Amino acid sequence: MKTVTFKGYRFSQLTLGTVQLGMPYGISNSQGMPGDRDALDILRTAVDAGITTFDTARQYGASEAVLGRFSATCEGADLNMVSKFKIAPQDAGALERAWKSVEASVRTSIECLGIRKLPVCLLHKGEESMDAVAGILPVIISRLREQELIDIGGVSVYEPADVAFCLSEPLVEAVQVPVSIFDQRLVVSGALQRLAQAQKLVFARSVFLQGLFFMDPGQINGNLKPAIPFLKQLHAFAREYPGDVAGLAFSYVRDLPGIDSIVVGAVTPAQLAGNVKLLGAPEIPASLRNEFTQVFTAISDEILTPGRWKI
Repeated sequence: MKTVTFKGYRFSQLTLGTVQLGMPYGISNSQGMPGDRDALDILRTAVDAGITTFDTARQYGASEAVLGRFSATCEGADLNMVSKFKIAPQDAGALERAWKSVEASVRTSIECLGIRKLPVCLLHKGEESMDAVAGILPVIISRLREQELIDIGGVSVYEPADVAFCLSEPLVEAVQVPVSIFDQRLVVSGALQRLAQAQKLVFARSVFLQGLFFMDPGQINGNLKPAIPFLKQLHAFAREYPGDVAGLAFSYVRDLPGIDSIVVGAVTPAQLAGNVKLLGAPEIPASLRNEFTQVFTAISDEILTPGRWKI
């Protein structure tokens, strides 16, 4: 598997997202959270496939603990853990209070994961304005590095507007962004290209929009109903492509300039093996990509942001 070297770490082209290993997750996930043995099988399948990078967070239930148990069996393996911390809204304007909470969170992550320090640690950004934490985040990242708790700091952005701060702040070296065949906001705006020019380490998430792409349109309800015509169009496009919906959606993100690693999850080893195979999915013709831009840039932010779904 291809890797990119950043600050001395080798990050694999695929990052295994492990939220599914710590809690039930995904709009199309009917299997629930894997049991402990199945979770360890998934992680072993990932390592055997060449995946070196694993995405988790304090908010992902038992995910960090599962990763910790697995990493204890992989002595000497080149595993790169990416975890995240929150800054509570009431702490956003209070540096010392926020620092105390973040430091405790990061130390707990390190303990659960069974590692000496976090290679990558990101602010787990929510709907709050980036301005609310912009004044204290650089200090927090600096302190985490000074105490040798992390090596690379950054932000898991919630919406495209958050990227402007990431571009302006040198201490934000890694950025996790939502991008998919539906969510082209960072592509159309040029923000993804600017992240690459700024030499940020870029992780792409929500490639399948939490499994929305695989749902039967007849099963969709709530405020996701406006997604139905776009979902039908996506399946129509897939019939023009020498693959399936998964291959089409994955290839769209894989071939975007500026993406260093794609975060994908799995609830079974077979599902993960299928995602690994997507690295070899056919390239999308430029003419078809242009059609995607014409059709899917009309999708509303409510559909593109799972945190706003009401179903």
